[in-house]
Amino acid sequence: MIMLCERCYAPIGESEKVLRLAHIDHAHDDGSVTWVHTYVHTDACVPPRPAAHERPDTGEWDSTRGIGSRRT
Repeated sequence: MIMLCERCYAPIGESEKVLRLAHIDHAHDDGSVTWVHTYVHTDACVPPRPAAHERPDTGEWDSTRGIGSRRT
């Protein structure tokens, strides 16, 4: 079974520590309950990778760099 972290949506490996959460999906007429289980990394989540079509974030423009031959 593939477990996905609810915070970062990354797959959780079999050797990783995980917190399993249970939410009530719905109650039946006989009083029983159907549960939905979700999972969260207990360690810090991995930073999300940008999509292949997104340009990387290069940060703010540094005006001290100047442009071309007009550097000071």
